[in-house]
Amino acid sequence: MGDTVADPDIPKLLQPAAGVCVRQEIDNIAWLELDGEILVVDALEQPSCEREVLEAIAETTGDKRVRWVVNTHTHYDHIALNSVFQERFGAEIVNLETVDIPAEGLWLGDGEHRVQVVPMTGCHTATDCVVHAPWANTLLVGDIFGWGLVPWDLPLDTEKLEHIFATYARLIDYGAETVVPGHGPLCSTKELERWVSYVKELVVAAVLIRDEGVPRAEARDRFVPPPDMADWWRFVQWKHEDTVMKITQSVYRGKL
Repeated sequence: MGDTVADPDIPKLLQPAAGVCVRQEIDNIAWLELDGEILVVDALEQPSCEREVLEAIAETTGDKRVRWVVNTHTHYDHIALNSVFQERFGAEIVNLETVDIPAEGLWLGDGEHRVQVVPMTGCHTATDCVVHAPWANTLLVGDIFGWGLVPWDLPLDTEKLEHIFATYARLIDYGAETVVPGHGPLCSTKELERWVSYVKELVVAAVLIRDEGVPRAEARDRFVPPPDMADWWRFVQWKHEDTVMKITQSVYRGKL
């Protein structure tokens, strides 16, 4: 997955599974039909998208009611339309700041087409959660997966990186055919697995380079983007460089 033919920065409506629609762009918003009611996942950054989004939901669902809006975390670029859905539909806003979601997850929906909202905090923010739709073999992961990026923006240490790897192991265990990130193209479990191996390879290589006595300023030039990841969204342009910077910084500081 990760279509490089259609420009991922141009808004497009995708239907990766029956009952699942994604308005895919730089920022993604998805909606799922749960036995006659609609659940929205993430609510974009731009309030100006209100009309376009509401029309797309109505056209694809038969103008059904939006009952829930789940925010995979509460950064500004995931919540802009929350109030729109509240005012228009009386939708319930579900995130880790508004609802007490147990560690084992919260099921939404009463019929066959239910989804589970599961907290997976501490990878990107303190309010991270994912949405799993078993009937559609679809997993919506917010910004935990970022097409090559390390999701944590603060300096890394071994404990934090192991926590991220453990979270990825949980995501991979779902075996989802479709994975919907918070931003950019859709992907699959295969990309989650590749990200883990990529970062582990970087850590091993960075330790070897440091132990050779190579100055940190020169170390980054040793890391060439893996060819099999060259078509990942914005990876060669800047995401690989950003990840190499985070890994080498922590390795050279003795944190990894």
